Amino acid sequence: MPRSLHYYPADLALALGQHWPATAPPLPPAEVLTAFISTLYQASLLAEEGRPVVCHLVLATQAELEAQPVTLTDFHLVSFAEPRAYSEQELRRLSPAVQQSSSLLAVAPTADGSLQLWGMLFSEHQWDQLVDQPRLTTARPPRALLVQVSGPGSLVFYDGAQRVLTLQRGRIAGHGFVSFPEAWAKGRFVENRALAGDALPNPELTPEQEELVVRLTLQLQRRALTRIRTGGHGALIVLMPTDRVVALTAAGGVLRPKYRLMPGGSGPRFTALAQAVVRRLAQLGEVSWAHYQQAHNDAELMSLTAEIEHFADYLAGLAAVDGALVLTQQIDVVGFGVEVQATQVPLERVYRALDLAAQERQPLAFDHGGTRHRAAYRLCLAAPECLTIVVSQDGNVQFVHEQAGEVIVWDQLTY
Repeated sequence: MPRSLHYYPADLALALGQHWPATAPPLPPAEVLTAFISTLYQASLLAEEGRPVVCHLVLATQAELEAQPVTLTDFHLVSFAEPRAYSEQELRRLSPAVQQSSSLLAVAPTADGSLQLWGMLFSEHQWDQLVDQPRLTTARPPRALLVQVSGPGSLVFYDGAQRVLTLQRGRIAGHGFVSFPEAWAKGRFVENRALAGDALPNPELTPEQEELVVRLTLQLQRRALTRIRTGGHGALIVLMPTDRVVALTAAGGVLRPKYRLMPGGSGPRFTALAQAVVRRLAQLGEVSWAHYQQAHNDAELMSLTAEIEHFADYLAGLAAVDGALVLTQQIDVVGFGVEVQATQVPLERVYRALDLAAQERQPLAFDHGGTRHRAAYRLCLAAPECLTIVVSQDGNVQFVHEQAGEVIVWDQLTY
């Protein structure tokens, strides 16, 4: 199907079948899968108590799930005394109970080919994370079709913990993510060496050490963005080089912090945590992301991982205040409630990138977004060294940056 066209339930069911792993349990017939996706998509467009529907589902019968070789701590099932009709309104009503990925509604086809909600699945597994993120539990998800509904028209499909297909803005991606944040974090929007600090003696990071610092930063970023999206309040986040803070936030500068923050005696929080992770890995014998992933039984590393997540939650709270949250590329908080003073910057064109390098792009109306979007666009023109991240109230995430004098927008999938 041409990229310019949108995918509809039948198209999406076909694409899911094409991407579905050969080793996974088989999907239901196409007409059943299409009906499942169609209702799910319609439910994603609804709101429950003023917030977009967010929920998680598993498509499998009770017998199929009970037959899987699992331990007591992997997951457990409960069934409704009376199964419920699988409908968008029923999903809307039940969505508050299954916003966390550890709670899923269980759906299965009946003998006549219709669908019903027959129960719920509960587990401590973290199936909706990226596969390379450290996992704080050894619990395993079921091998079945799992779906994350994260906002209007945003559906992510999994075979257990393996991400298979993502739908966003009517378009699909087999890999699930535009790789913009990771690819560009390597030295351009993250000050990797400064984050490592004196935890490493050599002035240059090895590729393995740089990957560790980048992925720790992205882990923090994903957690914060997820918290912002589930809060439903939207946000504008600005990343700037540390050496540009004074110029950009001075009187008459393009950024005016209402609440400017100064680091405590121990210095920037995330820098301290990243350096503590590096030191601990050095004590364990290898400073690399792979070793960090494998060291999930080390109590000190798990404690540091939890603190990184707590810091991400703290950033999400600051971003909820009206105005921008401004960070350095070392993830040091400059201030929040920041006013972007770039209203005089002419804004005529904005482009949506259709690939990582933005070589293929789609023109957008400069006023297609809200106030946050326009502030981000003008800021990137006024201060091209800045990267902005805009989270809409409906949960959509965009990375915005200036490239060759043009404002480029990268639509991002949920983290």
